[in-house]
Amino acid sequence: MEAVRLLTDEEIKEYVDIVANAYPGFGFNTPEEKQKMEERLIKNQKEDSTISVFGCFRDNILLGGMKLYDFRMRLGSQKVDAGGLGMVAVHLMHKKEKAAKEIVTFFLRHYRERSFPIAMLYPFRPDFYKNMGFGFGTKMNQYSIRPKDLPRGGVKSRVSFALEEDKPLLLNCYARIAGKTNGMLDRTEADFSYTFSIPQNKIAVYKKDGRIEGYIVFMFKKASQENGLKNDIFIKEFLYEDAEALRSLLTFLNTQEDQINRVILNTFDESFHHLLLDPRNSTDNLMTAVYHESNLQGVGLMYRVTDTRVLFDALKEHNFNNRSCKLRLNIKDSFIEENNRSITVHFTDGRAVMVDGGEYEATVGMDIADFSSLIVGAVDFKTLLNYGIAGISDYKYADTVGRIFEMPGKPTCVTLF
Repeated sequence: MEAVRLLTDEEIKEYVDIVANAYPGFGFNTPEEKQKMEERLIKNQKEDSTISVFGCFRDNILLGGMKLYDFRMRLGSQKVDAGGLGMVAVHLMHKKEKAAKEIVTFFLRHYRERSFPIAMLYPFRPDFYKNMGFGFGTKMNQYSIRPKDLPRGGVKSRVSFALEEDKPLLLNCYARIAGKTNGMLDRTEADFSYTFSIPQNKIAVYKKDGRIEGYIVFMFKKASQENGLKNDIFIKEFLYEDAEALRSLLTFLNTQEDQINRVILNTFDESFHHLLLDPRNSTDNLMTAVYHESNLQGVGLMYRVTDTRVLFDALKEHNFNNRSCKLRLNIKDSFIEENNRSITVHFTDGRAVMVDGGEYEATVGMDIADFSSLIVGAVDFKTLLNYGIAGISDYKYADTVGRIFEMPGKPTCVTLF
């Protein structure tokens, strides 16, 4: 029988070997790299109360492990607790023995018991987690842009490289943006210390009146193995508070044309191509008729509601767009039996109150995975209805329900874990 518990310092060393074998492409292969990871995990667990390293054991044999994160997430107009799952790894000799299922089950129970309404993860296989009730988040768009196709403007003289003493200003900038952006996670100054500690990272900031109002974290990548002068800029994070900060930082990138082949930029912004002179990437591919390939898209972060009752309690101060309706929600959850139930929620002028056994005007039903995507704002209710993924007992309430669950933008998360 499997048991999941916190790993000791000595067991973390064994876990690092499992991670290195599970993800050989991640570059944790040499003894030096493994030791660095081991030291970092031990330090995380000892010094950061929001990070824990767990292992799954059978007969005292370590089958695999995971790293758990306690987050605070912006959901609509509220901050809620969210649990993050990372570094899920199973021993090569114990694949297909359901260790991964045990790990994820413990993860969900761990945060459900602590009344964290949201669980989140980056999937190694989306279908595996969809079957466990995780719903898809916002798609990522990756652009490969010639520097000269980025617009110029703003005030480039306000752009400079960040210094160590800028960390509090960077944190304040991030916090202001996260405070009004659906899906973003809280960060600490230690997070920016880690960003500074990576030698390849460059941080360009837009600073106005002593305040950072936008920044780019980037690194150089070879664009050619044969030509050492041909390099790309790979942007790891790009945040800004207003158009002037955005334009100033884009001007900085535009002026790198003499040395840089392409700017590789990941964004959740579905309208980003409107900024570009030429949004085409470097493939020259054409799709149906004359539609030029502009960017790659990918699914990534997935979300799951651990407990619908705890969720609505956490959102009791959230304004569900001033709508009023008495709804019965039939949420199917085949993975967490206690969450596989109906609840009645009365929305009055945008405020939600759960009413056990209360009257209702309409019944809405869907799977927990799709409800999770809906509640974080990754998909709208009318789309789920049109796809036949969700159902409603009386279609005249569809528009009202759609507005109730409409969030201020799709969830944005730039934190990797």
